[in-house]
Amino acid sequence: MRDGLLNRRITMKILQIGLMMLLTIFLQAFPRIELAKASMYDANVIERLQLAGTQKQEMQKIIAASRASRNRIFKKYGIDPNARPQKSLLQRASSELMANAARERAAAKKILTRKQMYQYDSIIAEIRGRIISSF
Repeated sequence: MRDGLLNRRITMKILQIGLMMLLTIFLQAFPRIELAKASMYDANVIERLQLAGTQKQEMQKIIAASRASRNRIFKKYGIDPNARPQKSLLQRASSELMANAARERAAAKKILTRKQMYQYDSIIAEIRGRIISSF
């Protein structure tokens, strides 16, 4: 009886080690997912406005399109979104960046309530202030 218990324990330990090895191999087979780095130009508008349902989905689409456009503008003018803002580069791109912001606001205005638009404008003003104070 004692030998049977000992054999079971050994068998269980071997199975545990084998499962851990298989799990390790399985997890290494998939590429690592890295979280996107938020730059100082970003704000979590959707969470801060506490949107839900269709409003949240629509705003996600608007913000994604706006960020993609902003990133194209940044690339065009050689602006690194993760580096400290350079006033001269931002001034060169300002007309395109302002047009992008206006498009985003116009699209958001169709979705958000008046109170939410006020909060949205406050969040955007906060981001602009943070950028300007970093010069």
